[in-house]
Amino acid sequence: MAEIELKFVTRQSVLAPFMEKVIPALQQQGMGVSKATEMRLQNDYYDTQEHEFQARKMGFRVRGNNGEFEQTLKTHGKVSGGLHERAEHNVALSKDEPDLTLFDASVWPQDLNIKQLAGRLERQFSTHFTRTAFDIQVENTVIELVLDEGEVTTGKAQSPIHEIELELKSGDVGMVFTIARIINEVLPVRLSDVSKAAQGYQLLHGIQAQVTSLPAFLPLDRNCSTEEAFATAMRCALAHWQRHEHLFMETGSIKMLAEVAKSLRLMLQSVSLYLPVLQCPAMLSLHKQLLNYAQEWLWQDDLQSLRYLLSKKSLFNKNLARHPSLLSYLQGRKAGLLQAHNPENLFFETTATSAKLSASAILHNRPWRKEAKGYDMPVMEHAKGWLSQGWQTVQQSMPVNRDMAAANYTAIEILLRQTLWNGFLLADLFVEEQGTFRAPWLDLLTGIDELRALLMLRHTLKEAEPEAEDELEAWVDEKTQSLLKVMERTRQVAMRGDVYW
Repeated sequence: MAEIELKFVTRQSVLAPFMEKVIPALQQQGMGVSKATEMRLQNDYYDTQEHEFQARKMGFRVRGNNGEFEQTLKTHGKVSGGLHERAEHNVALSKDEPDLTLFDASVWPQDLNIKQLAGRLERQFSTHFTRTAFDIQVENTVIELVLDEGEVTTGKAQSPIHEIELELKSGDVGMVFTIARIINEVLPVRLSDVSKAAQGYQLLHGIQAQVTSLPAFLPLDRNCSTEEAFATAMRCALAHWQRHEHLFMETGSIKMLAEVAKSLRLMLQSVSLYLPVLQCPAMLSLHKQLLNYAQEWLWQDDLQSLRYLLSKKSLFNKNLARHPSLLSYLQGRKAGLLQAHNPENLFFETTATSAKLSASAILHNRPWRKEAKGYDMPVMEHAKGWLSQGWQTVQQSMPVNRDMAAANYTAIEILLRQTLWNGFLLADLFVEEQGTFRAPWLDLLTGIDELRALLMLRHTLKEAEPEAEDELEAWVDEKTQSLLKVMERTRQVAMRGDVYW
C-alpha cells in the first residue's frame, strides 16, 4: 500500500510538552484525539554486503513488538519538502528472521534475483525506540501521529532518535499540513526527509561533510507547463536546503551553511519569478515568509568572506599567513558570528519550518489553479520575456562606457544574482545555451565575492590595528585595484555576449 507521511525531528524528547501543549491545541481545533498507545519497537535492518537495497533506495527491516514480528519493505518514492510518498509492503513473521520469499513477486524490480539475494542478507544496524501513537480524526480524515524516542545503533556507534511522524491513513492529505502547522507553532521542530534507514546507513558508513553542487541549469523539458517548471524549481531548492541543513546538524561543517543560504535564495527567486503567473494568496504568503526568513541569513555573506580570507586556497593566503595576529582576529570574528546567530537555532525556528511546510503544501495543492490563468501554458511562452527583462535591467545598471568602482559592484550584486538565478531556472529550455553566455557573468560574481572579502579585510585592519597596518592597507588597495581591472575586462566580455533566447 502507499504510505504518505511527514516527519519532524526534535533536539530532545518532547513527549511531556507534546501532551501539555499539542494535544489541547488539536482538540481546540475540533479534532478527535485517541488515547495514547505505547509500543517498544525493535527493528533490525538487513542488506547485502554490497548494500544492494541502499543502492536502490529501498529499506528492509524486521520489527519486533511484544513477541510479534513483521518484515517491511519500503521502496523508493517521492519526497517533496518533507512529505514522503512511497510504497510500503508488510508481511507477518513467525520469528525474528527475514524471509524475502514471503513478499508478493510484484513488489520486486524485475532484475533482482530474490532467492540469491536472500542468501546474502546480513543485519546492518538496528533502531530501538519507544513509540507513543495517537489517531487524529477530522471528519472523514484519519491521521496517525507518533512520537519515536530511542536510538540507532550499529553495535559500535549509536545516534539518538527524536521524531514526530504524521501518516495519512485515510482522507485528505491537506490535514497533514494543518496538524503539522499546529505542532510547529508550539514546539521547536525541524522538517526532515531523512528516514531511520538512511540515518542507520549514515551511522554505518560515516557521514561526510561533502557539498552536493546544484546542476549548471535546472533540468526542464522544453514542453513543460509553467506550473511544472515552478514545481521542479521548488523541489530542487527544498531538497538542496534539507540535505545541507541535515549535513550541518550531523557534522557542524560551516560549508553547509552557504548551501542553505543559496537554497533559500533560489527558492525566493523561484517564487518571485513565477508569482505573476501563479498568483494566489498561498504564493503571496510564501513569498513574504521567505523574505522574512532570508533576512535572518544576511550574516552569511560576512561569514563566507571570513571563510575565504582564512582559507589556505584563497588568493590572499600567502600574504595573510605572515600576520598571525590578524588571522587570529579574523578567526575570532568568524567564531563570534556563529555564536551570535546560532544556525542550529535558526533551523528549529518556527519561521523556517513554516516556510518549508508552506512550500511543500503548495507543491501538493497547486492552489493557483483556483485563482489564476495561464499556469498550464508552456513555460517557454514566458521565459524569453522574463530573461530579457532581467538582462535589460542589469545592462542599464552597468553602463558599458563607464568604469565601475568597488561600490558600484557591491551595489549591483543582488540584482545580478537574481538575474543569474533566473538563467539557472530557465536556460535549459534553450539548447543554444551551453554556459557560454553565463560564464563571464558567473566569473564576475566570483570577483564580487573576492571584492567583498577585501573590503571586509580593509575594515578589519582599522579595527584590529595589527603590526604593519600601513603596509597591509597598501597591499589591500593594490589587490583591490588589480581585481577591479580583471573584473572590468570580464564585464566588457560579458556585455558583448549574444543572448541565447
